[in-house]
Amino acid sequence: MRTVIDNGRRLSFDERAEVITMMADNFGAQEFPKVGFFWFDVAENELFGVVTTLAKDIPFNMRGKKTVGMLHKNYWYKESKRAAASGRPSRFTGDYTLIPRGRIFEIEGKGFEVLTGSWIDEYPLAKDLIVEEFDLQDVHVEFVHDEHWDIGHGWSEEVF
Repeated sequence: MRTVIDNGRRLSFDERAEVITMMADNFGAQEFPKVGFFWFDVAENELFGVVTTLAKDIPFNMRGKKTVGMLHKNYWYKESKRAAASGRPSRFTGDYTLIPRGRIFEIEGKGFEVLTGSWIDEYPLAKDLIVEEFDLQDVHVEFVHDEHWDIGHGWSEEVF
């Protein structure tokens, strides 16, 4: 029998059972595609500020689409305030529209759409990262350019 070690300490039977249960729960969740949004750090070639929800847990709206309810703008504002209060450096500074970003939707009967600006064409690695992060490997995915997600574009303040 293999001994389970955590920092040199043997885990109890209950602790092992808890770890196994958590791993099993997480394993199952990885099989389901997610909707949400992200930013792409071009210097680090990585996604950040990723907000996801399992697509199966959200109902389709009246237009047959689903995604998370939070806006990029609101999330950026919340994270920038948190960073300022902590005094630590943060990626959430400046204008959120000047960082490449996108949003994933599920379209009823069609599959998934990843909406980004045309910036995605300059960073092909970003597509692979998005597919992996949102577990879109085994579903139909279409990358769609939309002016809203182009660098420097966003919601008009007049809309609110």
